[in-house]
Amino acid sequence: MAKIGLDGHDRGVKVLARGLRDAGMEVVYTGLWQTPATAAKAAIEEDVDILGASFHSAAHMTLVPVLIDELKKLGRSDIPVVIGGIIPPDDVQAMRDAGVSLIFETEVSLQKIVTEIGAMAVKVHEDRKKLAASGEIDAWIAAMQKGDRVALGRVLTWIEDGASSDDLARRMPASDGKTKVVGFTGPPGVGKSTLIGRLLRELRNRNKTVAVIAVDPASPITGGALLGDRARMTLNAGDAGVFLRSSASRGQLGGVAPTTGAMVEVMRRANVDVLLIETVGAGQNDISIRQWAKPLVLLMMPGAGDSLQLEKAGVTEVADIFVINKADMPGADKLASEIVETMGSNRPIVKTVASHGKGIDELAEVILGGKF
Repeated sequence: MAKIGLDGHDRGVKVLARGLRDAGMEVVYTGLWQTPATAAKAAIEEDVDILGASFHSAAHMTLVPVLIDELKKLGRSDIPVVIGGIIPPDDVQAMRDAGVSLIFETEVSLQKIVTEIGAMAVKVHEDRKKLAASGEIDAWIAAMQKGDRVALGRVLTWIEDGASSDDLARRMPASDGKTKVVGFTGPPGVGKSTLIGRLLRELRNRNKTVAVIAVDPASPITGGALLGDRARMTLNAGDAGVFLRSSASRGQLGGVAPTTGAMVEVMRRANVDVLLIETVGAGQNDISIRQWAKPLVLLMMPGAGDSLQLEKAGVTEVADIFVINKADMPGADKLASEIVETMGSNRPIVKTVASHGKGIDELAEVILGGKF
């Protein structure tokens, strides 16, 4: 779901996203102030079943044709576009003529939106799986190795749709091992997504191509998920050298998704210099990421617990780099001293204020220059 245009209010689109999530769907939210180009780029990277766009102030008449054209340029005019917001009745036919698949006018019920989008998603998803089974997957794999990000998005969906490990091993070429895979974990609210967004820009300034796999939790009740990490990385949303992919945990413990390992293997073959993996980051036992990532970065922040927390087994033992984010808060120096006292001084400690970009250059230097 994308909020396209200059309107700065997203309460309505968030209500819709939650409604779809509660209906068992995985919903990627791209954030405010998206352009047609960034929304289309997000759609192909996430390989969405449906691209939903919200408009206000009559912007749909100008921006929808541009959005449709951007998808066409990327070779994905097959992705259905659904729009809502303030769509006057007199504009409905013009939007249909432009290529919009579903139009929700003002005052339509949430239940109607959920039902109609759900029915469309089921059909699109089934058609997508048939296409992958027809032999197209080999063409996508070949194309992604040459830097085709549309093909990469489709291959990742093939993985998420249940490709077997045997099929993956048979179809995938050997990896050259050049991609640096970096894991990020830490408790909710510590600023992982914001920090990664800033780090993306720093790595791009160093001429590195970068990809992100961002894992968010799925509902244990409905199986749905609201995948919102992308919304905090909008500074890099339009950069062709950045590829962002959201992933739902789908009940997997340890901070990752059941397909994270396979997705990492795909990314290793997709001509990417650095791959950043953001875990759910729910607690001290979120260490599964260490199977694929080296270095593993643990984000902490001042005032989040006493020194005894550092003594406990878990992620502090396996972290390669400690980042004290929100280091402008009281207690940052004390936390750094406690890390050294408890864990020793042989692992780097970097202080950052991700919201202001402070310390990000030092973190990039440690990640790229460290012998991990």
